[in-house]
Amino acid sequence: MPTDDAFLTARDGHLCLDDVDLVELADRVETPFYVYSERRLRDNVAAVLGAFAARHPRSEVFYASKACSNLWFLSVVRDAGANVEVNSGGELEKALRVGFEPQQIVFNGVAKTRAEIAAAVRVGVRALLVDSLFELHRIAEVAAEVGRPAAVAPRIDVHVPTATHPGLETAHGGKAGIDRDDTAEAFGRAAAEPWLEPVGLHLHVGSQITSVRPYREALTAALELVAEAEAAAGVRLQFLDAGGGFAVPFVEGAPHDAGDYFRSQVSLDEYAAAVCDELVARRPDLALFVEPGRSIAATTGVLVTRVENEKTKRVRDAAGHVVGEELWLTIDAGFNTLLEHTNYAWYFRSLAASRAGEPADTPFRLAGPLCDGGDVFLGDDGTPYRLFPAGTGAGDVIVFRDAGGYTLEMMSEYNARPRAGAYAVNLAGDVVEIRRRQTSTDLCAFDLTPGCGP
Repeated sequence: MPTDDAFLTARDGHLCLDDVDLVELADRVETPFYVYSERRLRDNVAAVLGAFAARHPRSEVFYASKACSNLWFLSVVRDAGANVEVNSGGELEKALRVGFEPQQIVFNGVAKTRAEIAAAVRVGVRALLVDSLFELHRIAEVAAEVGRPAAVAPRIDVHVPTATHPGLETAHGGKAGIDRDDTAEAFGRAAAEPWLEPVGLHLHVGSQITSVRPYREALTAALELVAEAEAAAGVRLQFLDAGGGFAVPFVEGAPHDAGDYFRSQVSLDEYAAAVCDELVARRPDLALFVEPGRSIAATTGVLVTRVENEKTKRVRDAAGHVVGEELWLTIDAGFNTLLEHTNYAWYFRSLAASRAGEPADTPFRLAGPLCDGGDVFLGDDGTPYRLFPAGTGAGDVIVFRDAGGYTLEMMSEYNARPRAGAYAVNLAGDVVEIRRRQTSTDLCAFDLTPGCGP
């Protein structure tokens, strides 16, 4: 993914994003909040488009909107030239609202409702990505009810292992997709249904894949299955959808081992070669769809939070003797705001934005505000500790990097804490609000008290 030194810089002891002072912004806006860079977002989309188009001219990028479906974000993605992949009726509605044409949309998902399928068929999305033989029949039924044929692309589990977090592995058993041994049956059934049109084959090996090997293995398997599918259906498919999963380096340097999914040195060019080369050699007539999410969204945004409490706690051995001490900082953003930090034990680099330029040489335990003992952030380099400047304490502003993806989407109101707001630095350098912070009124808006009076 593109990197440049101008994205995050230091000025007068403060951290700046695209030249906007994040500490001054935190003095004007209630923390925590997210800040996105329009320039970085456009650069990321352009980089993916360029890498795949250079290898296969019939490539199309479908941004995986689950990574961030904020309306401003989606509108920039569309304007930058990408299509969109959606996973729900809500994401479909958002995509249409910002101006994506139905032919720019593919609809994924493992549990689509009849209402969601009907909405997709009614508007005429490019393809419904089919998760099971049961769903294939359901789509046919709904398409008949709507009175419009549905373009479908069965999602096949190519059974390729990937060295990533188990929750992010999607093509080696697990819940997603049709078993590879059922490929012929899936396409044969699709071709036999008068209201279905089999147009492609879909696969997805997972997320945060730090090696090209799974892509090469998956493409080899998929091309064999394409031939099997075409023979069973008696059709020539239009596209192969290879999914996404291209890794973002959340930690600098080379991976320590095959399972170190926070470090990656694989370039977009290398991913594109792994996906495109055999496809171009064997089936250049097939269009290629890719569905990057994290690799487009993650590096575009940061989370800005403030230290609300500081303390020192003694460390005791098994006999209760004091053997050391730990400095603790608690901030106003926990897993209610940054869920992946506990959901998948995710690591996000952090900086003391109000002490930019000072040496970060003092270890602190860093925790969120929630009434939950698990609301403690992973430390640096496998330790429990984050390194910040020695004087860091209450009132200081902390920034988490690479927090643009799977963050706004996952926020909750746990402990009745309002969801954070979000801002963007546009191409003119102006800060614009793209999501308002929730209020206490919002927190109560959907609660009912039957029998308790007005």
